[in-house]
Amino acid sequence: MRTMFTVAALVVFVGTVGADDKKFESKEGKFSVKFPGDEKPKVLAQKAGGLDLNITIAEKGKSGFAVIYSDMPADVIKAATPSKLLEGGEKGLVDNFKAKVSKSAETKFTANGKDHPARDITAEKDDLHLQVKIILVDNRLYQVFVVGPKEAVAGKEAEEFLKSFELAK
Repeated sequence: MRTMFTVAALVVFVGTVGADDKKFESKEGKFSVKFPGDEKPKVLAQKAGGLDLNITIAEKGKSGFAVIYSDMPADVIKAATPSKLLEGGEKGLVDNFKAKVSKSAETKFTANGKDHPARDITAEKDDLHLQVKIILVDNRLYQVFVVGPKEAVAGKEAEEFLKSFELAK
């Protein structure tokens, strides 16, 4: 699992969250999420394709749980529809993981009384399965995902993690 995250993002360590609280809050990222297990989530940063990726990850057993966010340039936001931006996020996921998408659905993510364009994706590559929610909030693209064995990615812990993602008020 560590190898998957290393391949997905060669990163520079910038900090961790306290172990007392499973709820992780990112003031910079303007989100909170509840990571399963006792491991401290790691906060990392990486540049990719001209974007700054901010990554928060934790592992439990053979599964990985992550939130990645990046701020899209204004010209990119103006030039593309929200649907095209989400489609680009899905394409990046497929290209990075060489995964086959088995489900992709445009949805809405409601936070603080406002609906935001989103896409739910299920994908797999060999024994590696992914469940991802991509959310566009103004110029920020969030990717909330679980990766691991099929039974873990489709399980209660994965569902609770994905549902726990919230935007700060």
